[in-house]
Amino acid sequence: MFSKITAIIMSIFSFLSAPFSQLFSEIELKSELAKGNFESPYIVRPLEKITVNGVSIDEYGVIVPEGDLYTYAAETLINELYKACGIKIDTTESTTEKSFIINEALNETDSFSLRVENGSIYISGSKGTGISRGITAFADEILLNANGAYDFRDGYEYSKTFSGYITYEDFGAVGDGKADDLEAIVKTHEYANENKLTVFANETATYYIGGANKTAKIMTDTDWSTARFIIDDTNVENRSSWVFNVAPTQGSKNISDKVSPLNIDATSINTTLDEKSLVVLYDSNVKRYIRKGANQNSGSTQTDVILVDENGNIDPETPLIWDFEAVTSATAYPIDTETLTINGGRFTTIANNASSEYNYYTRGIQVRRSNTVIDRLYHDVKNEGKTGSPYSAFVSLSCCADVTVKNSTFTGHKKYKTIGSAGTSVTMGTYDIGGATAVNAKFINCKQTNDITDTDYWGIAGTNYCKNLVYDGCAFSRYDAHQGVLNATIKNSVLGHHGIKLIGCGTALIENTTVLAEDFVDLRSDYGSTWNGELIIRNCKFYPTGVSSHIIKAENTEDHDFGYTCYLPQKVDIDGLYVHRIGINYIFNKVNPDHKNDSYSAEFPVVSPQEITVRNYSNLLFGSLEVSQNKAIFKVEITK
Repeated sequence: MFSKITAIIMSIFSFLSAPFSQLFSEIELKSELAKGNFESPYIVRPLEKITVNGVSIDEYGVIVPEGDLYTYAAETLINELYKACGIKIDTTESTTEKSFIINEALNETDSFSLRVENGSIYISGSKGTGISRGITAFADEILLNANGAYDFRDGYEYSKTFSGYITYEDFGAVGDGKADDLEAIVKTHEYANENKLTVFANETATYYIGGANKTAKIMTDTDWSTARFIIDDTNVENRSSWVFNVAPTQGSKNISDKVSPLNIDATSINTTLDEKSLVVLYDSNVKRYIRKGANQNSGSTQTDVILVDENGNIDPETPLIWDFEAVTSATAYPIDTETLTINGGRFTTIANNASSEYNYYTRGIQVRRSNTVIDRLYHDVKNEGKTGSPYSAFVSLSCCADVTVKNSTFTGHKKYKTIGSAGTSVTMGTYDIGGATAVNAKFINCKQTNDITDTDYWGIAGTNYCKNLVYDGCAFSRYDAHQGVLNATIKNSVLGHHGIKLIGCGTALIENTTVLAEDFVDLRSDYGSTWNGELIIRNCKFYPTGVSSHIIKAENTEDHDFGYTCYLPQKVDIDGLYVHRIGINYIFNKVNPDHKNDSYSAEFPVVSPQEITVRNYSNLLFGSLEVSQNKAIFKVEITK
């Protein structure tokens, strides 16, 4: 009898304690988020371990001589080892055999070397190219291309000689953080572009960039390494002037007179091109995205972006999303086939402190070149005061394809209010990441400096007219598609207070991702809460921050013309979802509370889901997952 009672008590205790273990993990997570620079725990690393003669590097330290060059090199080494295998070592003053030893002696030959001797790793660089540059080259060429485990063995040597480069100092940059180096930076890139040379920044320099109306055009590989850049926006001549423009080798081409009307299912634009291009189409006779709410507007010209080969064939991965009864404008942006790489750089923006009005600043890096990789970029923001004008982005992708931003850190901007187009107070959107008419854009293993759950800061990103937009291994305050995205992918990521905001079509895939927001997915009500396609959720966790939270939030009063038919996701497939809340959870909210029965007459009715499948669902305690409280709109049942 006693044993049965004990078993019952233990069973009850186990049942009740399960939610508390989840709660404690949530508290731990929130604590980590509050520190900023939170990294997604889902990041997939190439190596399980790194060893030296079979000894794990977690028994090693880094011996560092005095001086910024060596300190930065140690930081780079520690970060690259961690990125490769997830083990973070530290600096040490010990002279034991188990050490990474950064050599104080610098050579004159623009070369880097790494050698293993008696169980220690010796690292040396040059006066001209520094040390961190060589460490990242070793990581990219060796560590990040290895699999499983990597073992340094006595006698191993790696060397790298740098050539074919120029520096900002060659054109007069001072790099002391005080003298304005923008003119020298502009001239350096001009010369590099003309002579097809790589641009190197001095690893210990701090380049000050003032408010002059000048833009440095980047058309060759650029390695900023550990150099610092201060962009001072307190007194600018032109707030719309980008500091850097990553430019294509060829200019755009107007092909309006060559493109005839196109149906949505067209597989060709029925004309040839000189080379594979990204083509942007417009029909000014049609308005889409007629916004509703505090920022209401009369809509935007129908816009579509496609990849087209030399024969005029449309890439099936970037199909048309609209019928074009007329093509009033068409522009082709030739695709650069060689990859341009921008590496490193630690940027600080001194915020503008201008009046809080919709006067956007674009004082960052504009990418208009296809096949570009941005790696290891860091950007933070200082001096945000009581007022400020918003930022369109620090890194902006536009009219380009196949751009990857990886291993980079961004900063959410402080929110400021103004009066919107409807005459009421609104919070202005302000971003560190932006995209428009960009396809196949990827953000991999990126994060932000501030707490992704801190509502004092606006969502990190905003995009328009993009296709195949991917987050993988990111920890950001939000994923956002304003005026539509075709195919959204979010994998191995953690998203904060703005969560996942979507408008568009195609497939939305959310996998191995944690969301800490009011709703798991928010289909933007200002654009009709439309997603014409499939929504797939796999192996995800949802920590609701609102009292009334839903897996999918959609609001549409069905009396406003948004310029298109509004669809709720036609197919919802959930396989593996944990919701951190007690009681019944609903996949959808009511959408339109006035739509209570079949007799309701909607001027612009939403199209209801056709299929909902749920497997492997769980929540904190009690309850189940149901479709919606609005039975009039949602007549579909859950298939298990």
